This record gives sequence, structure tokens and C-alpha cells, in this order.
Amino acid sequence: MWVLTALALVVILISGVILWRSVGGSCGGDRTDITVVADPTIAPTLTSLAEKASQDSCFDYRVDALAGGAVPELLTGTDNVPDLWVADSQYRARRVAAQVRLGSGAVTQSLATSPAVVVSTRSITFDTWVDVMKLVNLRIGNPASSTLADAPIIGALDAAASGKVNGRSLLTAMAEMAAQRNNVAPLEDTEQARLTLANSSTVPVVTSEQQYLQFLRGNAGSRLLATTPAAGTVLVDYPLVVAGGENRDRAEKAGQTLTNTARSDAGQEILNSAGFRDPDGSGVGDAVKTLSVEPGKLDAALDQWHDLSLPTRTIMAIDTSGSMAAAAGDSTRAGLLTEAVTNAFTLIPRNGVVGVWIFGIDKGGRGTDWKEVVPSRRLDAKVGNQVQREMLVAGVREAMTTELGGGTGLYDTILAGYKTMLDTYDPNYSNTFTVLTDGRNEDSQSMSLSELLKQLKALADPGRPVRVMAMGISRDADVASLTAITDVTGGATFVATDPSKIRTLFEDAARTRLASAGSTR
Repeated sequence: MWVLTALALVVILISGVILWRSVGGSCGGDRTDITVVADPTIAPTLTSLAEKASQDSCFDYRVDALAGGAVPELLTGTDNVPDLWVADSQYRARRVAAQVRLGSGAVTQSLATSPAVVVSTRSITFDTWVDVMKLVNLRIGNPASSTLADAPIIGALDAAASGKVNGRSLLTAMAEMAAQRNNVAPLEDTEQARLTLANSSTVPVVTSEQQYLQFLRGNAGSRLLATTPAAGTVLVDYPLVVAGGENRDRAEKAGQTLTNTARSDAGQEILNSAGFRDPDGSGVGDAVKTLSVEPGKLDAALDQWHDLSLPTRTIMAIDTSGSMAAAAGDSTRAGLLTEAVTNAFTLIPRNGVVGVWIFGIDKGGRGTDWKEVVPSRRLDAKVGNQVQREMLVAGVREAMTTELGGGTGLYDTILAGYKTMLDTYDPNYSNTFTVLTDGRNEDSQSMSLSELLKQLKALADPGRPVRVMAMGISRDADVASLTAITDVTGGATFVATDPSKIRTLFEDAARTRLASAGSTR
């Protein structure tokens, strides 16, 4: 008996060696490294899936977690461009693929899905996602990085299509949800922090079923309940995107191997045990009614949503040339602009990031037309005994009374500001350089307008979109040049020729932005 057992063990061992050599040998000793970036919600599970795929192939996968907002910059870079990307939705994958010009066929099949849910310690019911959007203290993720933050918008479009809500009501609900979103403290702005808050309060949170199930596993005795609107919900899916650049063929083969593994029984067990559903919505939990939206309408709605919800990150460059001392109504141009700018600081939510420059010929020293007055920080950041919002107000008031004089060094300032915003780009924000001026470029040593436009076009990076926003005050502002500059960067120009309108320049611009967001695209 012992002999038979020993022989059996030898056979098993030999079989194992032969199998290992068979798989390894088919690679000829030459294995290929494949880099994968994946949405943080699926990255840990994808690592296990990739290990299984590596065992059965000649590919060695390395999986790194990366939020969706950071992916465009990575894909347009020259270093560390991944072979594959697992996004958190077909919507995001399609939009990013178009943004960075990956080409047709880059977005492939989804590896897994998970329905969007609303979790709370209260038992609550909803008819549509518009009802969810109106919830007091609703918490959602960052729209720049998470499709879960877009889920209410996608779901609400179904209500609009069925006539349950009109466009104006939907836009209002978007604005209210954006306002709540943009006043969240940094430490509260993670999926884990939102679920922890919901678990210890009555605050409702939009998340995925998978994230909810994972939270329950790690928090025994949790009172959190998950629900979806009666009208249906959105399936967050995880498509594989081929991003291999020069190694496109290799990346496609590695992607197909990973997809095949996900479709296998072993792969589905890995995904299901982590709380993910199969691509068709099965495998975990009860069946849910899913909503879908025509891509064109969805893109327009998400553009509206992102216009309203992405926080501001800007440098305000303020003209301090001598002409700013000119009389304007019952004040001066500098006085009215100071009032407008300091009022604008109160309009920007706490998570906005703002810095201030001033500009004029040689204002920053010989040959440099700009000077930083207040470094860029979050508006709620503490700076000694003050917060950034107070520092900005004080800095602008001082500069606009002590720094006036000289000519207008417009073009060099805009180019320097654009480069600075590109170099410090943050994918979680709407990145802009805002210039406020009452005149035209007067620096004879600077570049021409055509040269500036040429350089701005050359610097433009689809993975790091930065817009120049211009605000001209008085009839002396060079509106034609400002418009040419803002057009080439995708920005906009606002003009106030009436002194009474200077005070409300930012409010008028905000109303224009809201009206634009609400228009049909």
C-alpha cells in the first residue's frame, strides 16, 4: 500500500513538473512583462486575476492602482505608458480614448460589473435617481476620477427621457449636488471615509454594491443598508483598454489572455468572491433593473455635470499697470477690480485652489513681467493664523494699492502662467489660468500675438487640459487678442466695459457658465 501511495505521489510530482515545464517551456524561457493600471476599486482583485493569467501564459502582469482622472496624463506621456488600463466604466474609457486619441478598437470587453447603490443606516426608498440627487448631505466621489460620482446623472437621464423630470429641474439638482460635493473636507473624500461616515450617521452615500459588500466584510455589525431607485440603476463596468502604443500587438494579446482568464471558472470565482458581478450582471446578489443612455445624450449631460462639479484650480493674474489707476465711476479700475476679485473668493467652494500673480512690464524684475503675490493653496488651507481665503484678500488689496505703475506685460505673463498650470496640473480639478486686464500688451521686448498662439498650441496636452480664461475691463481691453488666446486653449473671454459691471464680473461669468451648462449641446 505504501509503495502504491509513494508511486502515486511520484506520478503527481512528475506530472506537476511536466505541466510546469510544458507551460514554461512553451515560452522558450522568454516571458513578457505587461504593465496594467486599474481603477483602485478593482486593482486588488485584478492582481489576483493577473496572477492566474500569468500561470497559464507567457505574460507577467504588474498591476498598479490609478484613479481615472490621472490616466489621460499618463497615456500621453513619454515614460511609463502602460500596456493595459482597466477603467471603471465604458463611458470613461470611451471618453478618455477619444481625448488622448488611442484609436479605434482600444476599448474592449468588460471584465466585471457592479451596480451603483445608495447606502445609509436608514431604510429609504426612491423612485428615480433625481430623488437621490436631492437628498440632504448626500456624499459622492470625485467626478474627475470615479464613475460612481456620475451614476446619479446617468440614472437621472432616464427620468428625464420618461418625462418624470424636466431639464431645468435636472440642472438644479446637479448644481445642488455639486455644491454639497465641493464643500467636503479632504480627509472625508475617499470611498472608505464616506462609507465610514455613513455607517456612523444618517448620511447617505452613493457607492457600488462591491464596495458596500467589501465594507460589510470588514465591519461586522454594520447597520448600513443598500438600495436602488425603483426605476433602476447603473451598472459600473470595468472595460479593458489597450494602451500599448508601439507595443499594441503585444498589449492586445496580453489583454485577450487576461480577458479569457476573467471568463474562466477560476477567474469568475476570483471576481465574484470579491463582490464583483459578471459582465452580464449575474454572479452576485439579486438581479437588478439596469438603465442605459444613448451616448450622445450622456456625453452632453456629463459635460454639464463636470462643468458644475469639478472644483476650481487657478492662478489669477491681475494687471497692475499704471492705467489701472484710471477713474471708473465712483472709484478706479483697480478699486473696482479689487472688489470684484475679493468677492469672487467668497464664491469658490472650500476645495478650490487659488493663487494670485500681478503683472506689468518688469514687475517681477528685469525681463520678467509677472510676480507671485500669494502661492496657490486650497482655500481652506491654514497659513499661520489665517486661511488661504484671507491671505488672498489681503494680498490683492495690498498689491492693488502699492504695486500700480508701468506698462502692460500681457503675452509673456500668459505664456508663463499656462506653463505653470501645465507643470502643476491636477486631474481632480478644472485647471485654468485667469488673466484680468484693462489693456493690451505693451512690452516691446515680448513675443508677438502670433508667436504666443503658436506656443500655446504646441504646449497643449490632451492629457492635461488647461484653459486660459480672460476678463477684460474697460473699453481699452484688447478683446480681439484675448479672445484669440482663450479660443486656442478652450477657454473664454468676459468683458465689462461699464464700470458698474466690473464689480459683478465674476458673478456674471458664473451665470454665463451655468446657462451654458444648461443649454443643449
